[in-house]
Amino acid sequence: MTIRLLCGYANYPANAIVILDTGTEAGLVAEKMATTNLVGGTPYYPAPTLSPIAADVALQGNGRAKRLGMANIKGAAKWFGSAIAGVTFGGLIASASPYRATWGLTCVAEAPFYAVQLVYVNLANNQITGLRAIAGVTETVSLNIQANLCKPVINGVTYGVMAAPGTINGFFPLTWGGAPTPTIPASATSSQIVASDVLALNSVPRADVPGGLHAAVFRIDHDPGVGGKFWFVAASAAMRTATLENRGRIVQTFNYGADALTNPGINVALSAESHLIFPIFHYAVPSITCVVATDSTGQNDQLVSGIFTSWGYRGCADASTPARPVNYVNLGCSSKGAAEFWARTQELVAAGIIPDRLVISPASVNDGYVIANLARTFAEHRSRAMEIVRFARANGIRYVCFIPLLPYNDLNALQDRYRVEFNAWLATVAGASVLSFPGIGDGAVPERWVPMMNHKGDKFHPSEFCIETVMARSLTAYLNTNG
Repeated sequence: MTIRLLCGYANYPANAIVILDTGTEAGLVAEKMATTNLVGGTPYYPAPTLSPIAADVALQGNGRAKRLGMANIKGAAKWFGSAIAGVTFGGLIASASPYRATWGLTCVAEAPFYAVQLVYVNLANNQITGLRAIAGVTETVSLNIQANLCKPVINGVTYGVMAAPGTINGFFPLTWGGAPTPTIPASATSSQIVASDVLALNSVPRADVPGGLHAAVFRIDHDPGVGGKFWFVAASAAMRTATLENRGRIVQTFNYGADALTNPGINVALSAESHLIFPIFHYAVPSITCVVATDSTGQNDQLVSGIFTSWGYRGCADASTPARPVNYVNLGCSSKGAAEFWARTQELVAAGIIPDRLVISPASVNDGYVIANLARTFAEHRSRAMEIVRFARANGIRYVCFIPLLPYNDLNALQDRYRVEFNAWLATVAGASVLSFPGIGDGAVPERWVPMMNHKGDKFHPSEFCIETVMARSLTAYLNTNG
């Protein structure tokens, strides 16, 4: 359950809304130190205990410090998975959208930022051309004033204009290789990922929530009748405002059924869909981009009310601080096997988006447990795990962490033995860690999900309770242990 503290407890302040282990919560309520009535409380986002980041080497030369081994200062933030309505690439043109509109996105960064990029993912099997995009910063993500939605608001003034030379007041055009529009190849045998050029764009402090996460606004305009149909993702209304589930990492999406980019003063309306776009923020402090690549047990879009609030989303948010922002990239592929989301990971890296932490399943329940094929199937799993380590080393990915195979209630003893032995083998792989999810299984042979940890008794997905109390916390602990 979730409780509201009536007095300070441990490192939590009075009136904080927190989730603790069941026994602690029950004890606090019994002692009248907490209540299950959450009215008037404030969701508490704990500041994690950080392990030291590997220090840069400082040398003194002619009286001036020289620094080697600079840390990454970019953070990609991708909240939607890589399987949209079951499609990971090559969506039929007939299934892609022909809707002509300007689309908007307002989102927050993990720390003050000084430049941005916008990344476009094409899953339709036609190329995308003619798309234009603009970006700006805002001091408010409040939804109570229509004229402010998806526009720069600075010092109390709304700027529905392109910024004049020498000012930051308004939108700025994004470019791709210096051109005002990108040409994004068709997604025939793989997803196509294209990042814009870096745009110098300094964030501003929040006025609606003093001390809140800094925010950016983006608009893209695309005419599918001319530039190709596009794939889109559903966006939950639950993500529009800060909640305990989304940890204050709001995602607001908008559209307008015509060109609202040439004149960015046109008001846009909230939308339940979005193009497949996400930002890269450039910070002044060491940053972590954490990719989580797995199946629906990690994409979680059908398991949580916020659609995007997977255990990866929450675990990264809980590990993030302004001094060390942690940015989450969801490469989950619901209903797909390990080969699929491993391919999507390699495509992301090929596009120049290099994770600092790669958290990945080298095997998936969707790969099957056909008894006649078990030996070969798990040989392929082991080979993929080694391939992931080799690829990470060759491409500058500093840390790899494997996700073990979770319980599956339909397995017999022989099938489950392969699962258990594979998970034990993962822990022996040099150069990689393995996440631990204690308490989700009953420890029997064959192992079964603890009922409260399983999503609606479906036999293989984690429940909301499991996502919040076990899996997200495990990822946070890993990120805090590995700088």
